[in-house]
Parts: sequence; C-alpha cells; structure tokens
Amino acid sequence: MNTTIEKWLEFSKKQRMIENNLESGLSKNDLSLNEFYVLYALDLKDDKKLRLQDLQKHVGLSQSAMSRLVTRLESKDFGAIERSICKNDKRGIYIHLTNKGETILAETSKIVTNILKEDF
Repeated sequence: MNTTIEKWLEFSKKQRMIENNLESGLSKNDLSLNEFYVLYALDLKDDKKLRLQDLQKHVGLSQSAMSRLVTRLESKDFGAIERSICKNDKRGIYIHLTNKGETILAETSKIVTNILKEDF
C-alpha cells in the first residue's frame, strides 16, 4: 500500500468530518460555512470591507455562487453585509461588514471555535 495516499485519504476524511460538523453547528444560526468565511474575511480587514472579486478569491467560490451568497447576506432578513461602488473604479464593488454582521460573526465564531477544539 502507498502510505502517502493513505495519509492523504485520512486527512481528507478528517477535513470533511470537521466541515460537516461546522456546517451543522452554524446551521443552528441559519448560516453556512461559506457565509461564515465571508464574514470572517471581511472582519480581518481594518475597514471591514473587500472588493467583491478579492472576497471571491478568498472564499474560493465561483462568481455566480458568490453572487448568490452575497445577495443572501445582504437581504433585508439578514443584513450582515452591504455593497457599495468603488469610487475610483465604477465597475468594482465593495462588500462591507455591517454592525449586524459583526454581531453574527461574534456569535458564530464561538460555535466554530468550540467545534474546532473538539475535532482537533
């Protein structure tokens, strides 16, 4: 047997298990793991904003999947982010973390941290 492949398969299995646990834990707050990643990425920036294309690269989603995710997070029911046009590039869009988004992130970060502590 190839131990390198076996190690890779074991790693992949563990990663999927952790991601499933994270999805399950976050779903109780009506948030997906990718949505959490978006809020987290925005929170890492001092000004709490990123260009949409940079955010897309950070999260690793296709343009259409990212568009759907941003629309949901921006919706009236959710309100975790806001969009704005780049002043120096009218084609560019910034995504901003709102105060509500910061609150959601603070609550769900505790869930993520606890799951990661259990699973590692």
